Amino acid sequence: MVPIPFDPNRVQKVKDDFLAADALTKTLNPELLKSWQRSKDAIGVPANIRDVPRVSDELLDAHLLDMFQAPLARVSDDLDGTGMGLLLADSQGRILQRWSHDHNALDHLDRLGTVRGAVLAEDVVGTNGVGTVAATGRSVQISGAEHFADFYSQAVCTGSPVRHPITGKLLAVVTVSSDLSERSGLLRPLVTSVTMQLEQQVLDVEQPAARMMFSSFLETVRAHTGPVLAFGPQGLVMQSQKAGRLTVADLNLIQQHCAGERRSGRLALELSTGTVELQVTALGDDAGVVVALERDRRTATTSIGPARPQLVGRTPEWLQVVHQVARHREARRPLVIAGEPGTGRTSLALGLPFRPGTAVAQGLVTDAAERHVVGSRKWLQKLSEKLTASAPVIVRGIETLDPHTVDGVRSLVESSTGRGPVLLTLAAASPEEAEGVAARLGMSSLWVPPLRERTADIPALWHVFAEQVAHGAGLELRSDALELLQGYAWPGNLKELRGVLEQLALTGKRGAVLPADLPASMQGARALSMIERVELEAIRKALHEADGNRSKAAEILGLSRATVYRKMKAYRMTA
Repeated sequence: MVPIPFDPNRVQKVKDDFLAADALTKTLNPELLKSWQRSKDAIGVPANIRDVPRVSDELLDAHLLDMFQAPLARVSDDLDGTGMGLLLADSQGRILQRWSHDHNALDHLDRLGTVRGAVLAEDVVGTNGVGTVAATGRSVQISGAEHFADFYSQAVCTGSPVRHPITGKLLAVVTVSSDLSERSGLLRPLVTSVTMQLEQQVLDVEQPAARMMFSSFLETVRAHTGPVLAFGPQGLVMQSQKAGRLTVADLNLIQQHCAGERRSGRLALELSTGTVELQVTALGDDAGVVVALERDRRTATTSIGPARPQLVGRTPEWLQVVHQVARHREARRPLVIAGEPGTGRTSLALGLPFRPGTAVAQGLVTDAAERHVVGSRKWLQKLSEKLTASAPVIVRGIETLDPHTVDGVRSLVESSTGRGPVLLTLAAASPEEAEGVAARLGMSSLWVPPLRERTADIPALWHVFAEQVAHGAGLELRSDALELLQGYAWPGNLKELRGVLEQLALTGKRGAVLPADLPASMQGARALSMIERVELEAIRKALHEADGNRSKAAEILGLSRATVYRKMKAYRMTA
């Protein structure tokens, strides 16, 4: 080896650079530095990454995409107008699908090579919001120059792992891709909430009936060239890739006509794209139905008869509550279903829309308000008789009961020999109030989201209520009127929405509903986007964690205090 001549100036410079670099690295996330090191070991330098490789469709997991297509399509609809792209990758970092309603966002993804089949593994393209999640199994946000490859330097990629809820195995990666902005720091709660929905989807599929439905769904997808849907127990929905083109309104309409059917058959349905023929296959053991869509061939069809009324709603907040109520019902565990007045608590308890005076309502629902008419003793005696049967028992409006009667209800439920589930509904101002009442009853409680927190369901709810109160009037919401409804606070919840339609019907209104047709109180509202709702919830949680300290909340969120103050003012929040 040839000795290197000693040069004190060169040694001093190398030493200074080394010490400076060591000081600088301490200002960065250690996990980011580890990712850079892994990328360097596998690739060398960023200049070595010239393009993004792709694999053929045959190597991609179609079953995984089929399982997650429906919930991710709903998230994509909520992201409309944000300029963000939604990505689903497998555990090896290969893109299975991307969603975006923004042409600029899609063009941006195209330029980066982020298309179906693209391989974004960390050892292929370096540190990024897909491959680094797959490599570490942890949520990450990679911003701008934090990416190893230079061509990602203007993007923010926020990714989170989807794990099997029982085995913990990494199944997939969900990533939101966007440009650099101050809002980027609040994307993590959004992506985490999406992955939680997908893990819940996996857990639902693990149930025996749901496994039967999923198996039949996959068989139909392989055999059928058109869109395929499946509606299973506990509100589970499956959607093939081709069905991903259906609008939310079309999906809700198909679900209302087919979900819960116990007979197979065909029926024609008018969707936004025209008339289609549905081949409905009812599965045994309450496993649900599989629906294959075809263009209407004007052939004779075998009608499956009138569909059983279904609960309306596709937002994650609503579906989560539907799933949880269904589990309590199946496990026959008592539950207090609480929420603001008019949120649909009794309908949730029944598992179908509540219609006072119908045979189903009279047979299953015991109204707590009757106690004021017949007296507590006779009312409790009537409840005791119902609790001995195997049918579900629903007690409506327990907020009207006095403490003595509440104690009586608890005693009867705890000593009940019946085999049916017991569900109690409670009107309350907050989840904390509901938890207090439930604790006195010795039960768990579930909070039903108010309409202002599930405004994406308004189009479907409007359609159903319009058919009920003004059938044939064609009361269709214009987009500007819908935006006003989605920005309104809805203190009266579903009842108030139905009241709007009833008032329109009384005036003889027909056809398109314009902003001027709505009540004056609703004409100055503006809807919060999904991103704004996530921001609002993230700030609320940070303030709660920081005991109202705004500076500490800003540190938790990774934002400047000025940004947090400004957003709190915009959302009219107080500490």
